[in-house]
Amino acid sequence: MAEEPVLESELLDVTGIDLARLAELPDTALRAALNRILAENAELPDRFAAFESSL
Repeated sequence: MAEEPVLESELLDVTGIDLARLAELPDTALRAALNRILAENAELPDRFAAFESSL
């Protein structure tokens, strides 16, 4: 059986970043982007996604 190919991604994995400690990150574009996203989400009501199946 052939080995499955390895998926490589150029996306940054931020799952290990504690967003509560965001102020401790160096002043970078990543920090600015995360601050903006968190600020926008704080202003919006909770959102959810759903769909209906016609099957």
